[in-house]
Amino acid sequence: MAGREQTKLGRLSLTFEKAMTPIFLFAVVNALLCWAAAWLFRETYEFSATLLGLGAFPIVVAVCAYLLVLVNKVERGG
Repeated sequence: MAGREQTKLGRLSLTFEKAMTPIFLFAVVNALLCWAAAWLFRETYEFSATLLGLGAFPIVVAVCAYLLVLVNKVERGG
């Protein structure tokens, strides 16, 4: 019985890892697009600064999501 529960946890953690991939891909693509647009509009400070922040925000969210999954995995003994 213990082996069956352990395999369910293994599949669950694999699902979390697969779920993180789209978050990281979105963060990278969004950052590149926003930072490229910020560079194009570098003469307009307010708009450029807003785009820089919008590019960095998904990276921060992705790192926080990864840390949350990592902490939960470590607490479960995973």
